[in-house]
Amino acid sequence: MSLAHRFEGALKTARSTFQTGRTRRLEWRIAQFKALKAMLGEHERAFWSALYRDLGKSHFEASYIELDNVRNSYDFFIKNLRKLMKPKSTDVPWYMRRSTRAKVVAEPLGIVLVFSAWNYPLLLSLDPLVAAITAGNTIILKPAQCAKSMYAQVLQVLEATRQECVVLLRYKLDKIFCTASPRIGRIIMEAAAKHLTPLTLELGAKSPPIIDSTADISTATRRLAAIKWLLNCGQTCTTPDYIIVHSDVTSSFLEAFKEALVSFISPCIGYGLYLQQGVFRSLQTLLDEVKDSVAFSLGETDKENLSRIMQEEIDGPILPVLQVQNMEEALNFVRSRPQPVAVYMFTTNMELSNEVVEKTSSGSVVINDAGAQFSLQTIPFGGIGESGMGSYHGRYGFDIFSHLKGVVTTKANRDDPIHYPPYTATNKAILRACLRN
Repeated sequence: MSLAHRFEGALKTARSTFQTGRTRRLEWRIAQFKALKAMLGEHERAFWSALYRDLGKSHFEASYIELDNVRNSYDFFIKNLRKLMKPKSTDVPWYMRRSTRAKVVAEPLGIVLVFSAWNYPLLLSLDPLVAAITAGNTIILKPAQCAKSMYAQVLQVLEATRQECVVLLRYKLDKIFCTASPRIGRIIMEAAAKHLTPLTLELGAKSPPIIDSTADISTATRRLAAIKWLLNCGQTCTTPDYIIVHSDVTSSFLEAFKEALVSFISPCIGYGLYLQQGVFRSLQTLLDEVKDSVAFSLGETDKENLSRIMQEEIDGPILPVLQVQNMEEALNFVRSRPQPVAVYMFTTNMELSNEVVEKTSSGSVVINDAGAQFSLQTIPFGGIGESGMGSYHGRYGFDIFSHLKGVVTTKANRDDPIHYPPYTATNKAILRACLRN
């Protein structure tokens, strides 16, 4: 059966289920969370094994980063779902209060197509899926192999090549959520425009840490080394892409960085894998081009130890270090580049921290850490500009998969003649006064 026929079947099932209204009920949504929880527990070892084979992830990393973050999401929604679904009363102008009430009702969008990414295949499939179910939608997910315990009417899973994905974008959908590169994001955005389909794009981009002269160097180097080299072998959208260091601490920073890397990597039994031969070759070429200016490196590249799954490009464990004379120079450099998904500021100067928040534009700002924003359900996670559009996690995930519909109710037995023509001078004055207030 062709992909088009399979997608049409999935779309028909998803649409008919949504039209029954079952997905709007609180009990239905909670049932999906319980099924998801059972599935994660039942197949946890299988997930460990698959993530190790494909990406070289240890059991701890697979659990801590992928499985536990999904559990964190559905725990939040199970606790807060009733509150999120409740219509929210809003204020109205004083001259309408006698007869009018207003509220905001969150209604599901309908059929959501989720494009996942390969670097965190479980997390980036299930995390947006949880938010979409929370809002009462039915979902078509590409790719995933992790829905054995969930209701098939709610979740349809389609595996497809990158070329075949173009077929999926020809159909009318109610929402598309995509984690990918900016290049893929542009393709999806162009296709979605034909149907005016709303989008959320998580596109990554270059996230810089900035090391101020007042930074705690030991803490900064350890936290950056851990997320850049040990977390999924650098294949993470929130990982640092380059570092900006104040010239006063450049030498001590590089020395401490090397020390941290040696202490982390030396005891490691295994290391992450790359899923694309092309990415590996590109990284080797980059190293060859800059070999005369490499501050230090650990280990050798191994062409034989690569996974055969070929997907999209991603950054690896190569980290340029740029030296600046002052923090204004650092901020100007960040502003001159496409907006990143995050800026990581390492400093003990709180005034400078506030300046970074005010003078740079990014998906998020993290002070004295890197990557911590992803695990929080209380703040929006997403990019801006080149790094994406829209955000999710917690109530922000509920909102992006919902239509927030305004509902206004006016009492039928209270009518004010000043609203109708002919408009006298008195009527006009009263109406204008109402609008001004």
